[in-house]
Amino acid sequence: MEENESISDGFKRELEQASANKVLDPAYQKKKLVLWGIRNSISVVLYVIFWNYNWVQFSLYFTIPLSLLSLLAILAMPYILKRKIASAKLKILETENQLGQDKGD
Repeated sequence: MEENESISDGFKRELEQASANKVLDPAYQKKKLVLWGIRNSISVVLYVIFWNYNWVQFSLYFTIPLSLLSLLAILAMPYILKRKIASAKLKILETENQLGQDKGD
């Protein structure tokens, strides 16, 4: 039974490490949003300058969706990770309770 407790403690330790990940830090998210804004501002300036070339106009069909996908990843990733961590903690607790009930029987 000690193996199960050590495995459980290992999982909990890994979840705590994941919770301390810099992706979940609001300052990191703000930094990424600022960099995203700078990158897209530069893209807009370059599109205005080189708009007369056909390949530049064609590349806009790829640039806009990729830019929006990047923004979605920056905004949604902390939320998704927090939900996944909370779900994993809940499953660990349920498993511990189940093991405790099995031990009691």
